[in-house]
Amino acid sequence: MKTKLLLFTILFGTLMISNAQISIPEVKPTNFEHKLDNFLNTNKNIQALQNLPYPIIFIHGLNSNSKVWVDLGLQLVNEGLSYGGRIDFSLNDDNNNNTSNKNIYPTAGADIALFTNSATDLTVGDFYFLNFDINNIGQLYTSDDGSPFNDMLSNEASIVKQGVALKYAIQIVLQKTGRDKVIIMGHSMGGLCGREYLQNPSIWTEPNINHHVAKLVTTGTPHGGYTGTNVPLSGIDSRSEAYRDLRKEYTWSGSVGTYLYGGIENQTNIDNSAFSDFYNVDVNCNGINGDNTMIVGLNQKNLPLTLDYSYIIGKCDNCGALQGTIEGDGIVRSVNANLNNLYALPIPVNEFTHQANAANPLIGLHSDLPKAIPVSFQGLDEPNLFNLAYQFIIGNTYKGFITPQSIVSINDYDDFKFSVTSNSQVNVLINNTLSFSIYARIYDSNYNQLGQTITINSGSNNFSQNLPIGFYYLQIFGFPTATSYLFPYTFSLSSTLSNPDITTANSFEIYPNPTSTKVFFDNSIDKFETATVVNYLGQVVRETRFSSFESNQEVDLSSFSAGVYIFKFINQQFSKTVKIIKQ
Repeated sequence: MKTKLLLFTILFGTLMISNAQISIPEVKPTNFEHKLDNFLNTNKNIQALQNLPYPIIFIHGLNSNSKVWVDLGLQLVNEGLSYGGRIDFSLNDDNNNNTSNKNIYPTAGADIALFTNSATDLTVGDFYFLNFDINNIGQLYTSDDGSPFNDMLSNEASIVKQGVALKYAIQIVLQKTGRDKVIIMGHSMGGLCGREYLQNPSIWTEPNINHHVAKLVTTGTPHGGYTGTNVPLSGIDSRSEAYRDLRKEYTWSGSVGTYLYGGIENQTNIDNSAFSDFYNVDVNCNGINGDNTMIVGLNQKNLPLTLDYSYIIGKCDNCGALQGTIEGDGIVRSVNANLNNLYALPIPVNEFTHQANAANPLIGLHSDLPKAIPVSFQGLDEPNLFNLAYQFIIGNTYKGFITPQSIVSINDYDDFKFSVTSNSQVNVLINNTLSFSIYARIYDSNYNQLGQTITINSGSNNFSQNLPIGFYYLQIFGFPTATSYLFPYTFSLSSTLSNPDITTANSFEIYPNPTSTKVFFDNSIDKFETATVVNYLGQVVRETRFSSFESNQEVDLSSFSAGVYIFKFINQQFSKTVKIIKQ
């Protein structure tokens, strides 16, 4: 058995770093009644339900707020997914537009302040909203408050500060859900917020080690920069940090946008108007305005390819007043929304287009992109490459979606990854809600198919496969239609362990199970010398050695994330294995 454990560690021990345990910022107190939006009141999940392998964080764009995602959120809820809540950050908390910093409350003069208490304001869910439209007293949008909203330009703050806030939002969601990764979907500037986090490894939740992102989806994001329109944008402060960062080039100086393409941080270089300057030109938010630092632009930085990408381009058919004959959504040109124009993305490239008439041709199609539900589901589709497959846990139930692909393809292939911790018969249960068949098959870690491709008819279907210890892929695929995203499939795996040393919690008294803190067991008879704890990724996360053999021996799991763990108890003669659920 010790040999098996060593082999197990070699196979799986270095595959993925476990959840970071960085410190979450202190929540800023407020006397203002933090009124929750109607979507939160109506649809916030009250039970610990998770149906996606990884939770989604939705990020809004410039001069906007999390309400732009309500239509899509309602559709996700209708499909059986759960809403976990809204995470609020103020990004100009000192209310000083002339200075900028990355400090966090309660540091004096900090620009960034968290107003969401994850313990009381959030629940376990499949998706969360990240919101920057909040002022420095914790007050939300005017329409929800009823009193004048003192706008601190928090939702027009620099993208660098957004990236810092996203770092903490990711950590909050990881700790709340017990998952190892998140999916990020950003509208407009929200997509650049996602890139700001991903392309600066020093701010990852595990700096320079692990970004904990499974997929980045952008919709209407000006990856190549904003070039202006023929009609002035209403409601946008053209002196704000965000407007400065979004520019592809500056009108007055003629220089390329410093945040996106790099350049010297000073007023001469970063100058968009002959009449009014930006409030500040502190692009890197180091607290020194115009210090002549040479900025490395976002589009000059490496884009990690250890995650899946997709991007949605809006094409407005009646926005000539805004963009003339230039193709785009009325605000962002198609060429600038195309991430593949800047980086070589994995093939096939997940590029999607939403083409329609804008309800108001003087506003454009841009703000409607988060409400474009079918194409949003396409962007959120599961990876179709094995090396980007989503990890899942045997024993849990998940949902997936069959959606049209961005290339000429007969099928939508959804790839998932799982580990088998002991020689087992793995039982696969899939429920297909479509009126036509989908298909499933299992591959080994070398991408060799094991067994037959199974036809999954409408309704509940199951099949089994004997698998030795190792990593495997479950591929579910089918022919997508325009409405197939409305009929998600569900799947779960269970295993029957074949090793004679495996036992269940019923035959070995270990309690409480599930637990939120410690587990206890009688070790006075079997006299187990060690208890090795393995997580669902196959990593040995703890080994406890017992110097005495008590009737009420304990193992403390307080610091562990929620999830399923395998305990292996070993003595000189035999071992026992038990599955424990940490809440």
